[in-house]
Amino acid sequence: MGLSTFSIKMPSVPTLRKAPYPSISPLRPELSQVGRTILIAGGSAGIGLAIARGFVQAKASRVILLGRRPDVLQAAADKLNAERVDKDATTVTGIPCDIADLKDTAKLWDQLKAQGVIVDVLVLNAAVTGGVAPILQSGLERVWNTFEVNVRTLMDFTERLWKQEGGGKKYVVNVSTSGIHTLDTESRVIPAYGLTKNAGTLLLQQIAIDADPREMQIVSFHPGGIFTEMASKTAGISKELYDWDDENLPGNFAVWLASEEAAFAHGRMLAAHWDVDELKANTAVEAAGKGSSLPKIGLLGVTTDEEVQKRAE
Repeated sequence: MGLSTFSIKMPSVPTLRKAPYPSISPLRPELSQVGRTILIAGGSAGIGLAIARGFVQAKASRVILLGRRPDVLQAAADKLNAERVDKDATTVTGIPCDIADLKDTAKLWDQLKAQGVIVDVLVLNAAVTGGVAPILQSGLERVWNTFEVNVRTLMDFTERLWKQEGGGKKYVVNVSTSGIHTLDTESRVIPAYGLTKNAGTLLLQQIAIDADPREMQIVSFHPGGIFTEMASKTAGISKELYDWDDENLPGNFAVWLASEEAAFAHGRMLAAHWDVDELKANTAVEAAGKGSSLPKIGLLGVTTDEEVQKRAE
């Protein structure tokens, strides 16, 4: 959700972006979202709103914002509808929904089906921090609630997207965080957040292993250092603390992820500040050698007996 202020550095991608740039512009024909319906969980403010703006600029047919606060949702939808250059290209609506309530999410998807709406792109941006207390002090109920929002919701929505009848290729864009690996910093301050965001990202990674990327493309990404309501009110972070990134960087990056240009990243974890041209060039070189250095969650430095034997030979 942009609470993280840390950049993820990758040697093969030396350029780190802090603002939108031409290669991820939603105005590029290659990134067009014409004819698609976009569903954004947590789309009424901050990074989610910036992502919605990117899809509006890419001329998606329908952008649906989900959130728990009807007034905030309506204000966000009104704002994006007012910003449209082509008033006939996109319709933005807000639907109140508690994504952690399975009855509420079932009602949402039943409603979409009854209206003949097929979701093409699912953006998973909603999350909770789980508080700043150590896990045992937070207690089972609060920590498990964090799992329900940050992990179970990802499974619930991705499964419902996959089970839809009809439509073409689907895209899952998961807004993760650098907090899944910054164990001595962010994950120490808000431990349940780093724990559950790590688990949620791993969940989608596991789903991606068996998902045909020609049918459902799944990518997680760190949005960068974005000053959000969560950063301010939940973690008490000051806007003067850091040289924050432009919120439209992850907003545009999410649109790029919902394109064929990002197909090589299926099942991986990227960062919005990585230059996509360098990413694509590096991946093409690696593909020739049948390998990939794009990050995945796992345990490094451990080998099996078979691997040890092969190295000995």
